[in-house]
Amino acid sequence: MKLLFKKNDSADIEVSMFVGTTEVPFSYIEMIKCLIIGESMDSEFHETISEEEQAQIKDVLKEIDRIAKEKDSSEESTTSDDSFNF
Repeated sequence: MKLLFKKNDSADIEVSMFVGTTEVPFSYIEMIKCLIIGESMDSEFHETISEEEQAQIKDVLKEIDRIAKEKDSSEESTTSDDSFNF
């Protein structure tokens, strides 16, 4: 999943994402779906995004990725055929 960060006319940061090769508006639901199936997050920054803003965004993306991987690892370690007692 590739996320594209750019500023709009009001100087607010907007995010769009690529689904395959198609650019679509950002969706948390789509992002979570991608993370659940194990896709990595790539990011691209338009020239209007400052270095400081890029660093802050990268920190957030790293944290999201860490949590997604941590959640995935904990689910794998707790899931087994023996865990259900009927």
